[in-house]
Amino acid sequence: MGRPPSPLDDYREWQQRLERYGGSDLNLDVFCLQEGVSRSTFYRWKDRLKEGIPESIAAEEASQENPASTESMFLPVSLKGSPVEIELPNGGVVRLPASIDQRVLVSIVRVAGSLRPWRSPNS
Repeated sequence: MGRPPSPLDDYREWQQRLERYGGSDLNLDVFCLQEGVSRSTFYRWKDRLKEGIPESIAAEEASQENPASTESMFLPVSLKGSPVEIELPNGGVVRLPASIDQRVLVSIVRVAGSLRPWRSPNS
């Protein structure tokens, strides 16, 4: 199970896509069709990446990956009776048996803590 994509991943993916288009002899319509993206999305990302990946996106990603960060990456966890409940930022709740292995619980909390708010695939 991999981690969810981050904004920096999106920028890197589009940076690579734009480089592929620049190195291809394809018409833009054909390229977009092969990539599964619309022309408007292509142009929006091309405009976003005119000056490279924004420093704010790269810095945010670096701060999340820095283990020395003073900011906690974990969500609040409460033990209520028998099940373990993890409340997600979007209001969802993950319920696990109290007998869950500690390593599994830590892995689940790490993944849940790294989730970003849901966003539309066209954003």
